[in-house]
Amino acid sequence: MEKKKSLATAIVMTVITMIYTALVYFVDRKPIGPNDTQVGFAWLNGSFRDAVGLNLTLDKITDIFMLLAIAVAASFAIVGLVMLIKRKSLLKVDKMIWGLAVVYIVVAVLYVVFDKVALNYRPFLMPDETELESSFPSSHVFVICTIMSTAIVAWDSLLSKKAGLANALRAVAIIIMIASFCGRLISGVHWFTDIIGGALYAASLTAIYSAVMDRIKE
Repeated sequence: MEKKKSLATAIVMTVITMIYTALVYFVDRKPIGPNDTQVGFAWLNGSFRDAVGLNLTLDKITDIFMLLAIAVAASFAIVGLVMLIKRKSLLKVDKMIWGLAVVYIVVAVLYVVFDKVALNYRPFLMPDETELESSFPSSHVFVICTIMSTAIVAWDSLLSKKAGLANALRAVAIIIMIASFCGRLISGVHWFTDIIGGALYAASLTAIYSAVMDRIKE
């Protein structure tokens, strides 16, 4: 029952994310961005941008959270390498690690795709930039939340005999995700809907990862 539930959750989350992406592109799309660039949910996004403004300090702080997330991803790569050396076979590396590798590849691919195919451009032209940058989904929220939330799933499995450590890592990961989400939201470097989009894509990938791992364990 739990495995069917996790699969259903993954499907539902993916469908919601796809529908949301389409809505962001088509609903209330108006030229409210820099250089009159078109933005979906114009009234909501415009109102939020005007309310929060631009905070470059928060922008830099969230860069630190991104580095922490990348460090977590690197730690799993090291764990996988150690498993490979000890077990002397790629097939004997834990499937949770292989699953994470696939997730990271998907994240990298989507990162490039959304960078090249801009649904929205950022609300402001950043001080050190001469060209508008793609804004949907928030890459920080997407990458950080995907790495941290899939890490929680992996820690629960890999550290099943060290519940205290797994719980501590879970708490730190949740704090980083919340801080990243709020930091990017209040910094004003993205539209409101870009932040939500990043969270939705992260939730979808995590739900898929969790469902696939549950099926593999059967």
